Amino acid sequence: MTRKVAIYTRVSTLDQTIDNQLIELRDYCSRMGWEITQEYADEGLSGTLSREKRPALNSLIKDAYRKKFDSVVCWDISRLGRSMKELILFLSDMKDRDIGICSVRQGFDTSTSMGEIMFQFVGILSSWEREMIREKTLASLERARREGKTLKFILFFCRCDNFIQFLENIGLG
Repeated sequence: MTRKVAIYTRVSTLDQTIDNQLIELRDYCSRMGWEITQEYADEGLSGTLSREKRPALNSLIKDAYRKKFDSVVCWDISRLGRSMKELILFLSDMKDRDIGICSVRQGFDTSTSMGEIMFQFVGILSSWEREMIREKTLASLERARREGKTLKFILFFCRCDNFIQFLENIGLG
């Protein structure tokens, strides 16, 4: 029986494109003999956002409940999320519905026990990487504040739901 899969892609900014992910994932599914039932793409959305704020991921989860596919194929585990809480919740939801997760870049598939533990391990590393970036950014902002530097550049690079609250939280508001 042919494995039915859903492809999920995500990029964090609108400057980026999902095209490279789609090309590689379609090619991989073709080589494996899998049938792609649907492609889901969140463009310009951070991996730290919850599923409710990522329309394509939310649709994928709803379709998983309806058993429209057997597995979710992604390019990299970080495409599914950079929050350990969200990754574990997603893995749990898929496992409860007997739906596997295949990460092409990391080369694992949660339909195997080794693949499941690798998914969890990579998720931990992805979450840790996000926290390291956050800590370095906050340390740099604090140093700049102490040196009396103007931080106008932050408006261009920072994407926060509540930017004023973010600045207040780090002592710059």
